[in-house]
Amino acid sequence: MAKTLLTGSLDEQCEFLYTLAQTKMQQGNYTGAIHALKEIAKYQPGYRDTAQLLAEAQRRKAEHTQAGNDLVFLVLALAGGLLGYFAGNLMRSLRGRAGGGPHGDAR
Repeated sequence: MAKTLLTGSLDEQCEFLYTLAQTKMQQGNYTGAIHALKEIAKYQPGYRDTAQLLAEAQRRKAEHTQAGNDLVFLVLALAGGLLGYFAGNLMRSLRGRAGGGPHGDAR
């Protein structure tokens, strides 16, 4: 998101950022919502329910990140298993050719 210089009174700026944070949360952009809410908290800490909304956005971001990490680890484990399977079969195939026998020992 491009940086924009906000104009208007502090209340108007906080209202803009609060609405922006709510929109970001509805879109699932918790990082953007957290950024907007932290700006409000920095300049007007008691504005509406900013503290509660910030806590909720941080919690949801952590949950979202954890679910994403779990999926990444699952995909990596599957890829590792497949790679190991194919590498093992390739090694068995190469040993069979090199040794001449079914167990790789030449007689």
